[in-house]
Amino acid sequence: MQYAVENDWILATFDDDFLSLVEGERLEHAGLIYVQQAGRQIGDVVKAVDAHLEDRDEDDRSIEYL
Repeated sequence: MQYAVENDWILATFDDDFLSLVEGERLEHAGLIYVQQAGRQIGDVVKAVDAHLEDRDEDDRSIEYL
């Protein structure tokens, strides 16, 4: 997470531990995409992330739940 913050990268993850890191420490970050994979094909996950990034405003620094 720190590497993503230092490089102003959006982090996409299946690991919900990152949610508590960002929410608990109030880190300034470029964005976080949390994907609930449960039963989803990886291709569907990639399409959902891609669609979100296409529609995302450049200044959006939120947490997105997919």
